[in-house]
Amino acid sequence: MSYTRSLLTRWSRRDRLTVLVVAVTAAFLVGSTLLLAAAGAQTATIADGLDTTTSATYHDSYAAVNATAADEVVLPTTTVARPNGSAVRFIGVPPDTRTEIADASVGWQRATIPTPNGSIQGPVTTTTRQRFRTSTGPITDEIQPHPTDESVFPAEWYVANASTVQRLGDQSTAAFVIRPGRNASGLLSVPQSGTPLLSALVFLFAGMREMLTALLAATVGSALLIVVVVYNVLRMSVRDRLETIQVIRSTGGTPRRVLALFGLRAGLIVTVGVALGFAIGVVVTNAVVNVAIYAGLPISLTPKLTPLAIGVLGVMLTVLVLAGVVAGVLAARSAATQPPARLTETGRPASDTDHIRFARLRRVLTPSLLDPRAVVPTTLTLAVFAVVVLLVLSFAGAVAPLSSPGEGTVAEADAAHVLNSRIDTEYATALRSNGIAASPEILLPQTVDGEPFLALGANYSAFASVTDATLVAGTPPNASTTNEVVVGTDLAETLGVEVGESLTLGGSFSPALTRVTVVGTYDATGVANDQLVVPLSTAHHLALRPGDVQYIRTEATDFDDRTRTSETAPRNSISVTGVSAPDVAAVNQSIPVAVRVRNLEATNATRELPVSIDNTTRSRTVTLGPDGRGAFTVPITSRTPGNHTLRVGSRSLSIRVFPANALRVPTELPAQAPPNATVFVPVVTPTEEPVANATVSIANRTTSTGGNGVVQLTLPETPGAYTITAAKGDRPTATRNVTITESADRRLSARLTVTPKTASVLERPEANVTVANPWNATISRELVLTSPVSSRTRTVTLGPGETAAVGIEVFAGSDGRASPGTYTIGLRSNGTPLARTEYTIEGDDRLFASLASTGEYSQGAGVGQAIRSVFGNVQLLFATMVVLAGLTTVGTTTATFAQVIHARRRAIGIHRATGAAPRGVLKTVLADVCLIAIPATVVAIGLAVGATRALEAVGALTVFGIRLSTATPGPVLVGLGIGAFLLAVLGAVFATVPFLARPPTRLLTDSIARLAHQYGSER
Repeated sequence: MSYTRSLLTRWSRRDRLTVLVVAVTAAFLVGSTLLLAAAGAQTATIADGLDTTTSATYHDSYAAVNATAADEVVLPTTTVARPNGSAVRFIGVPPDTRTEIADASVGWQRATIPTPNGSIQGPVTTTTRQRFRTSTGPITDEIQPHPTDESVFPAEWYVANASTVQRLGDQSTAAFVIRPGRNASGLLSVPQSGTPLLSALVFLFAGMREMLTALLAATVGSALLIVVVVYNVLRMSVRDRLETIQVIRSTGGTPRRVLALFGLRAGLIVTVGVALGFAIGVVVTNAVVNVAIYAGLPISLTPKLTPLAIGVLGVMLTVLVLAGVVAGVLAARSAATQPPARLTETGRPASDTDHIRFARLRRVLTPSLLDPRAVVPTTLTLAVFAVVVLLVLSFAGAVAPLSSPGEGTVAEADAAHVLNSRIDTEYATALRSNGIAASPEILLPQTVDGEPFLALGANYSAFASVTDATLVAGTPPNASTTNEVVVGTDLAETLGVEVGESLTLGGSFSPALTRVTVVGTYDATGVANDQLVVPLSTAHHLALRPGDVQYIRTEATDFDDRTRTSETAPRNSISVTGVSAPDVAAVNQSIPVAVRVRNLEATNATRELPVSIDNTTRSRTVTLGPDGRGAFTVPITSRTPGNHTLRVGSRSLSIRVFPANALRVPTELPAQAPPNATVFVPVVTPTEEPVANATVSIANRTTSTGGNGVVQLTLPETPGAYTITAAKGDRPTATRNVTITESADRRLSARLTVTPKTASVLERPEANVTVANPWNATISRELVLTSPVSSRTRTVTLGPGETAAVGIEVFAGSDGRASPGTYTIGLRSNGTPLARTEYTIEGDDRLFASLASTGEYSQGAGVGQAIRSVFGNVQLLFATMVVLAGLTTVGTTTATFAQVIHARRRAIGIHRATGAAPRGVLKTVLADVCLIAIPATVVAIGLAVGATRALEAVGALTVFGIRLSTATPGPVLVGLGIGAFLLAVLGAVFATVPFLARPPTRLLTDSIARLAHQYGSER
């Protein structure tokens, strides 16, 4: 066998141990990378369908950027003042602009750029004229309503032709440049400038890239460990093969050849170790995940070799192999470069007089047996372990679930994760109505200029009340604006933004674009200090439909106290959430009572619901599944006329009951009319049935109703007060007062109802508007419906006697309804009141118990829960990393002390030959190890803290916009030091035991005879 083949393929037990150590190190990197990549893959499923990187960049000069634009869409923009001093943003659309941005659309939301076509579109409900102040003087323009709600721009922005915006902005016109973000390969990329119009997946991709980049720091440390291990083992191999090296050099071999052989030998050892570690990392990682799932932990990770993981692992493992080659060259350098005649066994020569020097060397702080120079590789090994642990602690502090005893979260009970949760903001209203601080919030993943961070849709005052955030600069955002935001001090430092600066934000879960201004910075604890708080209305534009949030942050302690109080109080298992019934009814005729119910428990429930009026009671048995909802109608009758109270469970409303044969002229008939006008007058029963052949009279004019119960009545010519009278047989007559005046206009008749009329905070009352034209002429009117939270406008045109139902969404566009109380809804026509009604919101203590019992309430902040859902069980990831790092450290320290003990094997043999028991020798070795490991641990902890602080100083420890904290408490550092010391001792034990198991004579045998026997054929 040639010496080349022998050096490359004849591996000792030490070499096989090296393979194992390298394998454990590689397994640490492979396992960590697979878990991180699996977390990234899970985040991609959350953001499925959101893989666009079309981005928008804001530029101060439209003229400059428009001159250099190629395929981009350049949209001029400027802010214009109103006469009252408020500013509005105009954005211009050049002609022939493609309206739909194809790769910025998702299946449930189209992204379009509006086409103004010569007009100005703005936040108005009907065409109107508005006045603006510009640098060239005041102007007045006609503003038309936005034609669609699928615009990428906020509804508050005015959209016009590009030329119009340039005229308004003059020299101050800025621009948004919209450009596609896919490269030639079609792969997702992170735009290094600008803001994606759909940020969710870009945010996750960029954040995972940051985590993997930070993991490369562990690769550098692992490479150092490989250098230490391979160097120590190869030093022993060189020491054992000095005779072979002498032969190679004496027979013409060059130092370069020797170095190449040992470098190649080391490369082969490390390559085998890396391959084995790759397999171990894949198998063990999947096994750990499966065991965790079997144990019932909430694990959602599926480790796979994704393209991202393969690319990262390719770099990492290649670095490890190259590090091994370098270590092999360094280990053989001294032997390869010395003259062959001077080659002797490296290290201190062991002789029979060693036992005499033991007494001289034995001092309190000096190892008696081992070489004190072992403190250097031991320090390096422990320092790498400490760096890994500190980095893991920093990661855990940033992205692990941040449960706080002072915070809780209300979220959708069956949502897979908080990002997919959708919950009504009325939960927050219910909590506040019972004295509990609550903040409805929406997570908004963002990426600006390649930097991922979390924005948070919330009302800042509510957010601050729960998180104890304190404003440290600037002012709180104005609740009536949509473009004022505040930023945490840590995120402000990360993004480099200050009060007064503006940011361009993109849609998170729906394609969108907006521009916000930082008006203040706040200081808070934990991850809350790394967020940008934007108004809920802006968050709805960027992420969710109005009225929904992802979760509600609340004070856990007060909430728990309240739920316990609610749970101990007597209560029914099914709650009545809404009741509706006609405002008027007839004696002994059926009154349809519409009831809405909800089961607020996590199990099936049955309840008997009584419905009562006067002394009449009807019951209905209801059965609902967990969190089930239901609606039904119960007929009931009243025996006496008058005003009565209808009760259903804890809900109640008022009903006026008329005699069964009573006549009614609806109160919706206009109270004023012009002289000699013809009006349609209906005559009905209390239950709205038409009355035919009824006599209707006014002044000296009398006529009768037709089969439809309506009569055309010509009013008097003389102005004055008159009474319309309706009669039929012996029925009680009905009257309606009307005033004839020249100034009266022809108003529409209108009926306004709210369903349900009384409800809990969990219901969404809906307005029903019915309008009629009582005049003998066609009428067109603008109707405005006003409620406590919104104002909606519609235009109707009705012919003579026509009736129409107008659908108006009372609560569309609002981010919440109202606290318990009575509220008024009014209908106006051209500024004149037509109708009004009231609805009642009632509180329900059962809500609090239901949140606890259905699992919708949980401990911990919503941000922490969202991060936990994104990364699966993050504790598993970090625990696995620490365990693998510990195993790597044990293997490395074992190799280090094996080299030291190998150099002192003859001294150990002398101890054994002179009567020392193996246990005594081990005790001596461990004493020396303590003298080496204690200073090594102290120095290693110092080096690790310094290294992490240096990484923090250069900004390398920022993940998902969260600045990782390197401030480690003293007890944690003490625990880390103890752990590192124990790992060093454990490695020393593993290294020493094989030598103690050998006979003393073998330890004292000269290596020359063994080498001559091994390589005799070569000479």
